[in-house]
Amino acid sequence: MNALIESIKAVVDLVPYYLLGLLLFFLGKFAFDLSTPSIEDDKELTERDNPAFGVLFSGYMVGLAFAIAGSFFALGPSVLGNIVNIATSGVAGIVLLRLGMIIGDKLILSTFQIEKEIIQGRNVATAFAVSGLFVATGLMIAGVMSGESRSFLLMLRDIAIYWLVGQAFLVVAGFIVQAISRYDVRKAIEEDGNIAAGLSMGGFFVGLGIILKGALTGTTSNLGPELIVTVVIAVVGLILLIFSRFLTDVILLPKAWFAAEVAQQKNVAAGAVSAIGFIAVGVLFNALVKTQFFLV
Repeated sequence: MNALIESIKAVVDLVPYYLLGLLLFFLGKFAFDLSTPSIEDDKELTERDNPAFGVLFSGYMVGLAFAIAGSFFALGPSVLGNIVNIATSGVAGIVLLRLGMIIGDKLILSTFQIEKEIIQGRNVATAFAVSGLFVATGLMIAGVMSGESRSFLLMLRDIAIYWLVGQAFLVVAGFIVQAISRYDVRKAIEEDGNIAAGLSMGGFFVGLGIILKGALTGTTSNLGPELIVTVVIAVVGLILLIFSRFLTDVILLPKAWFAAEVAQQKNVAAGAVSAIGFIAVGVLFNALVKTQFFLV
């Protein structure tokens, strides 16, 4: 009976933090509306039944949830202190997610006319690619927010530095996707509206996001050693993602040539399998990293 009572009390004690997380979640949705004034969410989701916007918006909200969840890491004994830390980290996560959206638009998906393709063209392929990037950015931010800093000022510095490192890997990933694909990714997604290609690209981003979350979780203000460990984990994980792309032809699609299935046949099933393959690699590698480096 004591164990039951203690368990209920422990869960009830978390309710204020959960409510604060919900408040931050709605604040993040408001930030999305402010930063995209030309897009009417309700109109796209209901009146126009725009599936492309639905996919993109869903990806943003999942990424937002991950970014905010990172602020729940390592709650202390002080309720007030926890609330302040969660609020500070949560707002920072929302801002960084929005900055990540801008960088993604300008550097990672620079050849895509995202708003035009999703709102006017209702291009679901583009939406899947962008949505995957949003989720990856949220995962990366969750890792950044889970770090431990020696002071408030150091926390701001650490967040900025580790976020820049994670964002740099996402930018590099945008070039790698094209390099390891045996077809023109931009043309397939933007011009052809190839959902299979969009799914594969989005899955690659999510897989990398999971890896980056593991690489950045639990980092401290001791920047030198921490950055070395973070970069090594991220680089190895990225290499495994690249390698898994070639294994797709051998293991997941042994009777078909993946590039032909995606680029020529527009096989959504093949694109989904490719995306899941990338995500599975991220999950497995992240679990191993936690075991080896005692990250939680």
